[in-house]
Amino acid sequence: MPTALLDLDDTLTDRAAAFTAWAKEFSATHAIPENWLHEADATHSGRRREFFALVKARHDVPGTVEEHYAAFRRRTPQLVPYRPAVNTAVHALVARGWQLAVVTNGDHEAQHAKLASARLTDLLPTVVISSDHGVRKPDPALFHAALARLGATTEEAWVVGDSLEADVAGGNDAGLRTLWISHGRTHPGGPRPRHIADTIVGACTWLLARTDPEPPGRSSRTPIRVSSTGPGGG
Repeated sequence: MPTALLDLDDTLTDRAAAFTAWAKEFSATHAIPENWLHEADATHSGRRREFFALVKARHDVPGTVEEHYAAFRRRTPQLVPYRPAVNTAVHALVARGWQLAVVTNGDHEAQHAKLASARLTDLLPTVVISSDHGVRKPDPALFHAALARLGATTEEAWVVGDSLEADVAGGNDAGLRTLWISHGRTHPGGPRPRHIADTIVGACTWLLARTDPEPPGRSSRTPIRVSSTGPGGG
């Protein structure tokens, strides 16, 4: 049975939109320019304690770094937008008989909250999260844990995600086919995906059209780009 292991952040969900909504709220509460928050995010994304330490140092906001960090972790999953085109594309794969699982790095509660905000929980009940398994992508063990949950094999599975390191390199090392979500970026070199799509909608559309999946190939194969013109695919 065809299988796809889907990344969550910046693949199924729009992290940038959630951050923008949070920045608007935080800016209004603490009188910090939104553009400054975006600039700080660009240099500290993934290092949230450093981000909030910088916020306090530059703008003297009340509360501790840990308090702001905890509030951010609670609030941003609630701000993940619902994108109907993404849900329609995922539903089409499910209806065609594809087995799907979410494979994501992160905290159990936060990642499930993002899926709920995006209205993807019922469509994607199989969720494999790094915090529950003690390993993070690109470790192949996380992908293999998802395959075991689905009862699938490496021969019939794809990894779909926006990170060349976590998703493409990890999927390649796990012996899976890989599809990189480029968001319009040019491939910079490094891990090579089997295929490239601009958006998750484009990726789902391309997978949906596959009726005779080919065996895994070498990661050095030149990828083929596909794209989507549908709304909400970013």
